[in-house]
Amino acid sequence: MNDKIHILYISTLCSSKVWDFNFRSSDIKPTHAPQKFHSLLTTGLGSFTAECKIEAISLIPVVYKSHKKRFWFIPNVSSDEIDFRYIPFINLPHLRQFMVFAYTLSFVFFWGLLYKRNKPVVICDILNYSISWAALLACKLNKTRTTAIVTDLPGVLLNSNKNRTKATRIFSCFVKKSINSFESYVLLTQQMNTVVNPKNGPYIIMEGLVDKNMALATNSLENKTVEQIIHYAGGLYEMYGIKDLVEGFIMLEALDVRLHLFGYGDMTAQIAAYCKKDSRITYFGVVPNEQVIADQIKATLLVNPRPSNLELAKFSFPSKNIEYMASGTPLLTTALPGMPAEYHDHVYIIQKENAFGIYQSLKQVLSLSKEELHAKGAKAKEFVLEKKGNIIQAERVINLVSRLFK
Repeated sequence: MNDKIHILYISTLCSSKVWDFNFRSSDIKPTHAPQKFHSLLTTGLGSFTAECKIEAISLIPVVYKSHKKRFWFIPNVSSDEIDFRYIPFINLPHLRQFMVFAYTLSFVFFWGLLYKRNKPVVICDILNYSISWAALLACKLNKTRTTAIVTDLPGVLLNSNKNRTKATRIFSCFVKKSINSFESYVLLTQQMNTVVNPKNGPYIIMEGLVDKNMALATNSLENKTVEQIIHYAGGLYEMYGIKDLVEGFIMLEALDVRLHLFGYGDMTAQIAAYCKKDSRITYFGVVPNEQVIADQIKATLLVNPRPSNLELAKFSFPSKNIEYMASGTPLLTTALPGMPAEYHDHVYIIQKENAFGIYQSLKQVLSLSKEELHAKGAKAKEFVLEKKGNIIQAERVINLVSRLFK
């Protein structure tokens, strides 16, 4: 028997060429976080050619309302590290879901049979129901090992409202049953384990991963802007603390500070009004990730104001925190319950989670010398590159799936 593990990685990951086309031409821009997460992990897995052979089938993240292109039949792509196959579909309501489910079910079923003697395992992003349910069913039929990547918990699992409709309750039970049926798990936080892994199968906590190439990205005091720039990139939602962040920033009296906001959310229109009220605030919208990272490196301080008392906070670890730290610019964040204690020495913590508390934290941190701030950011970058690099994290995933064959 071949000792090399054969991995089929199922997600919404796209090649850079396909992603760029989708991003440029979409009416509603796709979020970059899943693309970056899956790209870093598959790149890491692809570097272990002696231990595993990796293939990927991917669903391009478009829906009827987000893109005018209706026929998505993208050629397969192969390289020494990974073979890429895109799920074909017609972008029309219901027809898309049916085609995706049918294709994934048949492909995974025959793939598992083909590699039955070669330690096959399916690694699946559970947040896309069409592909994860089809993949799980196929694996049950052909007895292929399964690993779920859980980067967030579906809202139906967190919503305990007794007034939900009967259909919603049935759907919630089905989602939970499906997620609980995988054999091993890659989780963002320890708290997730009690919800998704009641059978206590093998699992690892992987709150995120960093591109090893960020070691080459120079963050120097000489390249910082003259003004003190506070940077936020991500969902612009009031529930994420964005209103408190903006109003806390406005309380700062210094004229040489700036607030740069990137992303989209329910506060987008209100942020435009804030920009008119305070010229120190700039909203950049949704832009390519390269532009976001460039701004992070030039900034003085990166901030994540997400309230720690949100129900979802204990089940999430914002990918932006690790991306922030990898930039080499210091991070000011709330003490999220899903953030392991090992991070605390490498970030600044918001003590009071309201507008005035954020103002106080911003004022205190920005009063520190440029040298002290730069040293804090450099230590944080060193920490995540050493402990959370994508090669290191990929090796942990390989060790996890290897346990399924013992």
